[in-house]
Amino acid sequence: MLKSLLCVATSLMFAFAPAHAAEDPSDVDAVVAAVKAANPDSKALCEKGPEAIRKATTEAVMGLMGARKLKGNPRAVGGEAGGKIALDCNS
Repeated sequence: MLKSLLCVATSLMFAFAPAHAAEDPSDVDAVVAAVKAANPDSKALCEKGPEAIRKATTEAVMGLMGARKLKGNPRAVGGEAGGKIALDCNS
C-alpha cells in the first residue's frame, strides 16, 4: 500500500511539474484554496487520483482567470498548485 502511494506521489509530481515558475506565489495559493473550497473532502479528491486533481486544478485556474484574479502564467500556476495538492495528499 505504501509503495503504491509513493508511486502515485512520484507520478503526480512529474505530472504537475510546471513549465515555468509562477510569477506570483499568491496565485498558486489562490488556486490551492479554490480547489480546497470546491472539494472540502480532500481525502476523497486524493483517492480519485491524478486525473481528478488535474481536473479540479484546471477548473480552479479557469475560474480565477475568468475573474481576472491570476497575474502569472496559468499553466505554471496550475502546475505548481497541482503539485502542492498532490504533496498534501501524501502527507
